[in-house]
Amino acid sequence: MNVQRILFTLFLSSTCCISSVRAQSQSQSFQEEEDSLLTIAPWVISASSDSAKMAVAAQLQEKLIEVLANPASFDYEFSNLRMSTVAVASHPKSPVRLFTYNIILKNGVFHHYGVVQHKTKNGIALYSLHDTAQNLPKDAKEITLDQNQWIGGLYYQIIPHKIKKKEYYVVMMFDGHNVNSNRSIIDVLSFEKDEEAAEPNTYKLVWGAPIFRDGLEDPSEDYRVIFEYHKSSRILMRYEEEQNTIVFDEIGPAFPSADGNVYYYIPTGDYSGYKPSKRGIFTKEPLEATDFGQGIPNPTIFR
Repeated sequence: MNVQRILFTLFLSSTCCISSVRAQSQSQSFQEEEDSLLTIAPWVISASSDSAKMAVAAQLQEKLIEVLANPASFDYEFSNLRMSTVAVASHPKSPVRLFTYNIILKNGVFHHYGVVQHKTKNGIALYSLHDTAQNLPKDAKEITLDQNQWIGGLYYQIIPHKIKKKEYYVVMMFDGHNVNSNRSIIDVLSFEKDEEAAEPNTYKLVWGAPIFRDGLEDPSEDYRVIFEYHKSSRILMRYEEEQNTIVFDEIGPAFPSADGNVYYYIPTGDYSGYKPSKRGIFTKEPLEATDFGQGIPNPTIFR
């Protein structure tokens, strides 16, 4: 009996050692992959011409897809990559991560790229993102958009959100946009079964959902929230978990004659928030407090 116990203990010890060695080896492998990404990432900003930046951006996206296709990569933090030119949005309870970055063209336009990593029962699904913000329909706040109609930006927060058993992910991003203005956007990401796909159990990416209301008296619901404001301005926009509220700066014209011209919109000093109802709809309400706790700040690197 004692011999059996000893043998069983030795078996457990050897199994744990093997698992530990494998984990260390895997971590080392991803560190090397991260290092290879870090050799490419800075050039999306520092390359000398638009064509060179686009070429590097495509190379970085290709490498990201290669690395993120490995299912084990989902548990790797990419902490060094987060400190580079690549923004990584994740949440402990989310099976989705977003990797985004941008290039700044000679005309001052910010053009974005990204990869969505979705962990599913069947493995890892990846979706490449290419900025189409310059060609979006004017009613973009009122419709869903597909993968090929991505409003580009740098994602810095993702919030799992369920409505009637359907999983949504509320995401927040910053867009340097152009020489005249910045944009801060609250959008919604979800996945729907792709009936036209050749392979079964294939899902397509969908942007937007009718879950935002401007107030209790507002009968309409927007699919996303877009703030556009003066190029030199910055606004607060983040999700505060303790209050279960998306907090943001109100913006308005810097002077009366600028009313309607978002290029001259700046923070007014007032704060509002989107708080979800029991139905899952986010309704805007004014906030009196200016201390919103220790929530995740806006990105400090605006490229």
